[in-house]
Amino acid sequence: MAHFYEYLEFSSDEDRENQLDVYVGIELSPETESKVKALNVTGDWLVMAEPYCPDCVEIVAYFQRITKLNPNIKVKYVSRKDNKERKHFDSDEQQQAVIAAQKIPSIFDIHNKTELVLNEFPAFLKAKMEANPEKFDELKADFRMGKFGKEVEAELVEILTK
Repeated sequence: MAHFYEYLEFSSDEDRENQLDVYVGIELSPETESKVKALNVTGDWLVMAEPYCPDCVEIVAYFQRITKLNPNIKVKYVSRKDNKERKHFDSDEQQQAVIAAQKIPSIFDIHNKTELVLNEFPAFLKAKMEANPEKFDELKADFRMGKFGKEVEAELVEILTK
């Protein structure tokens, strides 16, 4: 499986540069930094994503920035186009869970078993979209432009600290 810099090679140079620009621009809150640094349990995560996907760009930038704060957190990346190749996975169960998720980005907790914890959009955004279906496209655009960064950060920290 790929690590972050290998993940960046999943797409074109332009997509890689865009992903890196968003990643470099992320500034985490001091509260997030202290919570994540304080984690003393090992965490293993699998992210199915592609740098060309605007939803992935947001989620991966925050997830990678947050997880880099703690060496106990291990993150692996897999491209959706590679999810049919067994060599990219630790087990058949893991591969089947990733194939079943279909949408990107998808984040899986793979510490004990393979558990899908985020699929396509964060839960807070899905709730906003369901509550305001007439604003679905506007909310999606705002998300992709980084207008919900603090909410993304908070949700990812919640996922990591469960």
